Amino acid sequence: MHWCGVRNCSNSTHLADFEAKRPWYLSVLQWECWDECDHYCMWHVVKVFQYNGLAIPQFHGKWPFYRVLGIQEPASMLFSVLNGFVHFYMWQKFKRKVPNCHLNSIWNTQALLSINAWFWSAVFHTRDIPLTEKLDYFCAFSMVLYSFYSLIVRVYCSHKSGLPLFIAVPFLSYFAYHIYYLSYIRFDYGYNMKANIIIGLLNSCGWLMWCYKYRHKRYVWKCAVSVLAVNLLLLLELCDFPPWKFTIDAHALWHLGTIPVPLLWYSFLIEDSLNEMKDLGLYDSSVKKLC
Repeated sequence: MHWCGVRNCSNSTHLADFEAKRPWYLSVLQWECWDECDHYCMWHVVKVFQYNGLAIPQFHGKWPFYRVLGIQEPASMLFSVLNGFVHFYMWQKFKRKVPNCHLNSIWNTQALLSINAWFWSAVFHTRDIPLTEKLDYFCAFSMVLYSFYSLIVRVYCSHKSGLPLFIAVPFLSYFAYHIYYLSYIRFDYGYNMKANIIIGLLNSCGWLMWCYKYRHKRYVWKCAVSVLAVNLLLLLELCDFPPWKFTIDAHALWHLGTIPVPLLWYSFLIEDSLNEMKDLGLYDSSVKKLC
C-alpha cells in the first residue's frame, strides 16, 4: 500500500491525475487516493491468497466485498434499506388503524428510531468511515434500548400517565453514558456487543413472559414469533464466514432475514392497541371502520 500511495498520491500532480480519473460516484462517497490504494491492495492480497489456495483473510476486521458504484457492502446496504422501508410502511399502517391509542407516542417513537437505525445502517454499509460507523452503532443501540423501555411501559405503565416519562430518565442517562464512553473514552466493540446482547435478552425474555401470561389473547402469538425470529436470526451473527462470491456474508443474511419481521410486529401492535382501547372504552365504530 505504501508503494501505491507514493506512486499515486504523493504529490499534487499525482493527486490531480487521480481527481481527473475518479468517477463521480467515488467522489460523492469520498473515496480518496489513499482509500483507493487500500482497496486496490486488498484485492491484490485476495488474489494472492486465492492463487495459493489459502483462506481469505479479513481486512481491518471486515471481509472483502465487491464494490458497486462505490458501495462497499451492496447486499447489506440494500437489505438495510428494505428493512427501513418495511418499518415505514407498517408504521403508516399503524397510524391509520390506531389513531387514538394512549400508547401511540411510545410506538410512534419506536418506529422512528427503527427507521433511523436502518437508515444509518444503510449509510454505514455504503461507506465505512469512523463517523458512519459510530452513527450506525449508536442508532442501533438506541433501537435496542428503546425496545426494552417500551416493554416496561407496556407491561407496567400503560394506564399510568406521567410514569413513562419518569421511567425514561434512567434509560436516557444510560444511553448518554454509552455514547460518551464509546466516543470519548474507548470505542470498545466488545462492550458495545455485550450491552446490546444483555439488553436484547432482557427485552426478549420480558416479551416472551408477557406473551405466556396473555396467551389466551388470539393475537399474542405474533409478538412471540417476532421475538423468537429475531433471536434465531441473531445466530447468523455468530456464524461468520467469508462472503459468498464476495457479495453476501452472514451479516447480510441477518439483515435479509429481519425484513419480514416488522410485518408481524406492527400487526401485533395494531391488535394490541385496539384491544387496549376496547378495554378503556375508546374502541368505537369509527375506529372499527379503519380496520
